[in-house]
Amino acid sequence: MGKETKLLEKIELIVPGYHGYKKKELLREDDRIVRGKVAEILRGARRDIERALQRCAMVNCSQLVAIDTMRKKLIALESRVMHAEAGYSGYFDRIKVKEKELERLIEYDAKLIETAEGIRDTVGKLNGVVGDQNSLGMAVLELDDKLHEFEELLNGRYRIIMGE
Repeated sequence: MGKETKLLEKIELIVPGYHGYKKKELLREDDRIVRGKVAEILRGARRDIERALQRCAMVNCSQLVAIDTMRKKLIALESRVMHAEAGYSGYFDRIKVKEKELERLIEYDAKLIETAEGIRDTVGKLNGVVGDQNSLGMAVLELDDKLHEFEELLNGRYRIIMGE
């Protein structure tokens, strides 16, 4: 590993701009990793809501359709996160993201993680109140709000990437 590091340092010294290029490529990879983690959190929430959906069907609750709608929204959001534009574009990419926008993307990514965890926690609450119709209705509404908040964050992130 030491030899590889020395070689990389030598290349960085010889080739102008290589260090910045490498740094940006690492940022792009970090962005992919963050989006993967957010999608993983949403995937866990989706599995939990599918359990709630099964339990709801067994007790014949009135929120069955609403819970299934939330499940579908989770699937769509998970897919959007996984297939979102990367945070940094290469030299020949059509969409260019400058370092200032990267900092804003990092802020959005932090909010996405926090909101995804909130979605997961809300689904956990929903799963725990399947037998109580009043509490279940409130949990479904709370989840709908969280999903809407998450979707708005994704839209804001997309606007940054598109330069709007």
